[in-house]
Amino acid sequence: IATAHGITLVHISSDYVFDGTKQGEYSETDPVSPLGVYGQTKAAGDAIVRTVPRHYIIRTSWVIGDGNNFIRTMTSLAQRGVSPSVVSDQTGRLTFTTTIADAIQHLLTVRPEYGIYNVTNGGEPMTWYEIARRVFEITGHDPDRVTPTTTSEYYAASTGPVAPRPANSLLSLSGLAEIAFEPPEADHALRTYLKG
Repeated sequence: IATAHGITLVHISSDYVFDGTKQGEYSETDPVSPLGVYGQTKAAGDAIVRTVPRHYIIRTSWVIGDGNNFIRTMTSLAQRGVSPSVVSDQTGRLTFTTTIADAIQHLLTVRPEYGIYNVTNGGEPMTWYEIARRVFEITGHDPDRVTPTTTSEYYAASTGPVAPRPANSLLSLSGLAEIAFEPPEADHALRTYLKG
């Protein structure tokens, strides 16, 4: 329908299309190499969307918005006096849904070249463990209550299926810079989110 009617299709993709073994940030042109079925379905969706002449694929990671999510869970644990073990061998940047919405609005207003655009918040990369410590700190709790663990240790007792997550989820933001969109730093967005 989008092709037949000249409609611009905006599609949300994921860091799960990568295997996370690259050193440094993933660019929009890096080949996909998903670790599991979930990542394979995301990569397949991207391939289908690329057949539409007018498309923007938003590749993002570690999304935080309304409803249940990692930040709300860590906030709740901090408030209830629970001291969690959090994965310290996965690295990336948080992406707030407000940033994704702003990036999409920017793309549809500026109308740069169609294709893939990485969208995350900016700033220094962090692990989930480091982010959990920041949540505890920002909410007035002792960050030393958070202890690090490995992905394999964290999921060792899991009874259900686990979608393998890439160890490296860093997405390059150079494509956004080229179209004059600068996402807020993740730490600033985190503070705003927690105070909201």
